[in-house]
Amino acid sequence: MRVAFDEQIFALQRFGGISRVFAELAHQFVADPELGVQLQPVAAPLVNEYILRNPITVQSLAIKPSRHWATSIARSLTRRRHKGPVDIVHNTFYLPRALADYPEAKRVVTVHDMIPELFPDTRRRLDFLTVKKRYVETADHVICVSESTKRDLLAIYGSLSAPITVVPSGVGPEFTPNAAGLPKWPREYLLHVGHRRGYKGGETLFQAFSQVRDDHPDLMLMLAGGGSLTPDEKKELMDLQIEDRVLQQQLPDSVMPSAYANARLFIFPSEYEGFGLPVLEAMASGTAVLLCDASSLPEVGGDAAEFFPTGDSDALASQINRLLTDNTLRQDNIDRGILRASQFSWTHAAKRTADVYRRTVSGGAT
Repeated sequence: MRVAFDEQIFALQRFGGISRVFAELAHQFVADPELGVQLQPVAAPLVNEYILRNPITVQSLAIKPSRHWATSIARSLTRRRHKGPVDIVHNTFYLPRALADYPEAKRVVTVHDMIPELFPDTRRRLDFLTVKKRYVETADHVICVSESTKRDLLAIYGSLSAPITVVPSGVGPEFTPNAAGLPKWPREYLLHVGHRRGYKGGETLFQAFSQVRDDHPDLMLMLAGGGSLTPDEKKELMDLQIEDRVLQQQLPDSVMPSAYANARLFIFPSEYEGFGLPVLEAMASGTAVLLCDASSLPEVGGDAAEFFPTGDSDALASQINRLLTDNTLRQDNIDRGILRASQFSWTHAAKRTADVYRRTVSGGAT
């Protein structure tokens, strides 16, 4: 099958969950001809680090690095319409321009989450330029990354004429329990990854940590990514008297396996996720995980995670203490997590996606 990924997300995101999914799929399709997917050259300047880091994919798709996203997206918006002999076009984002590409091809679109629709206050300027609903309603097949996202999609948009298939994301082999520790990081720490504001639950995490700090005097709370602490966050940490026990650092992807593998616990207090890649990464790294009991997180964590109710800092603090003091429980959580993470791989995601392409080309509905 001749399949085209448009360059939208690779032109927009240097890093990010959506581009990560498409980059991993591209790597799989290029590396394994038995999947039956022949990706068409993108032949465009791109900023995305995930797609650019694999020389074989770069060569196969005729990709060039771009110094700035404005250059790459300007090229995407002003180039001539693609009309090549393609069986499937898999759109990577929802800007109006790409809807005109490959008019003779069947079209697949992936919905990663419904965050802009459910949390309108979080909308970025780019979200107001997208036509996501039009992509979904005119697609020949829709992929959702979780059953949770599928439920939200149908609840907000109503029934669709196109079939919907759930294709979970994966986790790479670089996430392993054997990763070495990070220099200058504390020996005892809880780990949070990503953004913290609003529905991401940072306030709940800080309040819970303030309740357990005295019982664990050597324990630190490490915040990986998500941007520097804001003035409001710094004030909150001071009010809770934990400002000297919380550190934020931007970490390159290359050391994230180490950050996960050496944490006492991984805590993800987010109230909404379309999927939740950090949960898989933590489990694969042999770290016990504590998750908010909401959206897709129970679906991803399954019986390998411990959960707490949305926004309940008291319950989160209790669970932290429980896992830190009960070594048997924590080890059971770790063992279950490694096993569960092994059931999610990018190879499996690519096979499921290739099957969607075949069914779409043949006219299969399910």
